[in-house]
Amino acid sequence: MKKYLRGVAGIFLLSGTMTLSADTIGGEIAAGGWYHDPGGWIKYPNDIPDDQSRVDVDDDLNLDSGTDLYLRAKLEHPVPILPNVRVAYVHTETEGDGRIDREFTFGDETFSAGTDIHSEAELDSYDATLYYELVDTVVDFDLGLTVRYFDGYVKISDRSDNAGDRSDIDFVVPLLYGNFRWPMPFLEGLSIGAEGNWISYDGSTLYDVQTDVRYVLSMGLGVEAGYRYQKIELDDVEDTDADIDIAGAYVGIVWDF
Repeated sequence: MKKYLRGVAGIFLLSGTMTLSADTIGGEIAAGGWYHDPGGWIKYPNDIPDDQSRVDVDDDLNLDSGTDLYLRAKLEHPVPILPNVRVAYVHTETEGDGRIDREFTFGDETFSAGTDIHSEAELDSYDATLYYELVDTVVDFDLGLTVRYFDGYVKISDRSDNAGDRSDIDFVVPLLYGNFRWPMPFLEGLSIGAEGNWISYDGSTLYDVQTDVRYVLSMGLGVEAGYRYQKIELDDVEDTDADIDIAGAYVGIVWDF
């Protein structure tokens, strides 16, 4: 983690000496819906053997896909040494019901084979990003640092008596941020882009990446559609191990000002 933070600090010091930046104050605001489908597994607590406590979110929990809100805003300015600002919020929520065909332990509760269970999972992420616009010519390229707050939980309960337990996910983590956008030369207002965050430390890896197609109409108003993939691989974070992926298409509106 310390090596990662020193590397990011070096990027910021280098970027602060560059003169590439936005010519005027501008930015964007976007909002839309993300159709997400969860996969992977979770283990809580993490000190129990895998065959007793590793729970598959598809096979064991039957978690459903769903559509939830995302919000994003960016502000860019013409002062070279000061970073630009990006904030974002993403909400994911899902639940599932089913009869399990094996015994497993989750928290302080052991569920026997043949038990009808109800599962809930929720995850909110809040981003605050400082970044520099390193290239602003034919294409746009941004690089910076995101501080992300994760707030969520996974809960499993027996449908017959509501007995169960939950694993809470509540932590803050820094991530390297990058953004790329390429305006299409054959149609004004049309562009393709990619954006992502990443970190790997102490056995945990977290990243998300999204690609999109955007078409901006008059007065900066437009639409965007793309695909987002999020990986949450945790190693002993709040007594939880996990390898979760959340992926799916999204569509929204955008104001590019």
